[in-house]
Amino acid sequence: MQAQQLPFGMGVPQLAAALLLLVFLAQCLFLIYALPVTSLEMGYIADGLMQLENLSASASPERSPLVPVLAALPLKLVAGRILYYQLDDYRFLIRLPFLFCGVMLGASVWYVARRLHGNLGGFIALALYSFSPIVVYRTSQVQEDIVAAWGAFGVIFTGIAVAHTLYAPREVILWNWRRILLLGISIALCVGSQFPLWIVLLPALAFLLWVGHVRRGAALIIFGTACAVAALLLLAFYGFQPIVFAHAMSDAQWFVFVPGQLASRLSYKLVGLFLLQAGLGPMVLIVGGLATFAVWKRTRFFGTAAPLIMAVVLVTAALVTDSFSAPLFLFVAFPFLILFVSGVAVDLLESQYAVVANAVVVGALIANAMLDVYGLIELRHLGVR
Repeated sequence: MQAQQLPFGMGVPQLAAALLLLVFLAQCLFLIYALPVTSLEMGYIADGLMQLENLSASASPERSPLVPVLAALPLKLVAGRILYYQLDDYRFLIRLPFLFCGVMLGASVWYVARRLHGNLGGFIALALYSFSPIVVYRTSQVQEDIVAAWGAFGVIFTGIAVAHTLYAPREVILWNWRRILLLGISIALCVGSQFPLWIVLLPALAFLLWVGHVRRGAALIIFGTACAVAALLLLAFYGFQPIVFAHAMSDAQWFVFVPGQLASRLSYKLVGLFLLQAGLGPMVLIVGGLATFAVWKRTRFFGTAAPLIMAVVLVTAALVTDSFSAPLFLFVAFPFLILFVSGVAVDLLESQYAVVANAVVVGALIANAMLDVYGLIELRHLGVR
């Protein structure tokens, strides 16, 4: 079927991806309906309202006012002043920015996976994302995880996209202004959600300089400009008060390194727990993908190595930091892990092992979707509202 035969110029792959995202959206909407506003969410909203009314700063040493302001802004614009016992009536509105980030991250995962691994890779990655219980849960509540994950994913792959444009025979800095702006927004979302996520900028710069090695000077200028855009955006969340912003940056807790954490069994149990929460399908395919990558040379190329490197950086950070930041690092690693898995899976499905690989991959995707939907049904039967 040709793209022009479908609405809005969509092709069959785009339509199929849109349907998967609608299923993901439906799950999130159900969970938003089922879960009342928590005390943690109320804390974010209270901080955000205070920030918007210039009564006090909602920042902390770990984060900027970004997430509190995102939670409070729709409420402020639409509902005005309300009492806290009325917040449940506005929970769709309160959680809307985070729902938007979750859907956009899913679309980003599909787009990048499709560019790297073809239509099949895009669908595998999006199916794993759309039916992951932890992604559905994080998207349906006020918290920094989904905002940070979308930002970090954007930082890496917008940076790689910019690097590829450096081979063009044109004035690449001015011509890239849209990508520079997008990269700056991604940095602001990533670092503004939790300051320790600044470490994502290190591999992002490394990829930019490596892929765009033909014009490393231009790459540095682009990256520096994007960081300046991010700083300006974060300054806006501090009410354009440079002194307050500078004081917050000096007091920020950029990373808590716990030397003995790497040898602690608790750290590895946390990783195992996260994989269980991510869903059966991702857990099976991540383990299988890592084993395949280790023994089969064909799977080792930039499209699988880059997301795997990012996942290793983030999981390592989770293993050496405190228990407060570790779950965030693991969640931010998840989109990179499923992107890696989709590339390995496509190679297996196109190999002489296609029959076995097809059974494993399709079986994992179906089982994952069934368990995810079953969990939501059980939530309904328990009367959670």
